[in-house]
Amino acid sequence: MSSAHPALPSAPLQRFNLLPSLGLHPSRAALWLPGHATAPAWLAAPAAPRQWHRHWSTLLLERLQADAQPVRDLSHAATPLALAAPALLQATARHAGLLLLGKNLRRRIARSEVGAAQETIGRAAWDWVCQQGAALHPGLEDPQPWLDQGLAAGADQLGAGLLAQSWHDAPAPLRRRADWKLPLDAESPAFREASGMTPPQACGLCLQTLHFLEPEWLSSFPTIH
Repeated sequence: MSSAHPALPSAPLQRFNLLPSLGLHPSRAALWLPGHATAPAWLAAPAAPRQWHRHWSTLLLERLQADAQPVRDLSHAATPLALAAPALLQATARHAGLLLLGKNLRRRIARSEVGAAQETIGRAAWDWVCQQGAALHPGLEDPQPWLDQGLAAGADQLGAGLLAQSWHDAPAPLRRRADWKLPLDAESPAFREASGMTPPQACGLCLQTLHFLEPEWLSSFPTIH
C-alpha cells in the first residue's frame, strides 16, 4: 500500500514520522531527553512548546539512524495500533492485558473480590472481559506473577508486551517508533513473549481490543480490519 490512504487523516502519520516525542512514553523520556527528570512532565503538558518537540524529535530520529526514514507503507496489520494516540494505546494495553488475565477474573465469585476488581479496572472493562473475553482469549494458565504486581499494573505490563509483539514483525521504521510509545523494556522478550502468541496472533487480539475501545479509529484503516 502506498502512503496515499484516503480514510486516514495525515496528522497522525506526520506526528508518528516527524514528531516522535509527542508519543514518547515518559519512562523513556526520562532517560533519553535533555532535562531527564523534567522531560516527562514537559511531554505530558498539553501546551508543551512545539519547538521543544521539534528539538527532542530531532534527537530521537538521530537515534534511529537508518531507520529514521518515514513510514509510508501502511499495509502492516499493526499500523492502526502503532499510530494510535498515546491515551488510546494505553487503554488498548490495559484491556488486552486484562484479556490475558481473564481466566482468573472470571473465576472470581466472592463479592469482595469482584467489587475490588471492578473498582480497580472499571465496571465496563470488567463486564467486557467477563462476558466477551473468553471468546477472544482463554486467559493465561499461570497469571500469578503478573497479578502479584496488582491487577492494573500486571494488565498494563502484559498488554504493553502484547502490543510490542503485535508489531514485532513490522519494518524497523514502524516497529521502533511504535516501541517508543510503550513503557521502557516492553519490547524485551520477557514482556513481549509473555502471552505465548506469535506477532500475527498478538496483533489480531490487540486489533479486536482496539475495535471494542475505538471502532471509529479502526475504521480509518478499512483494508486492515
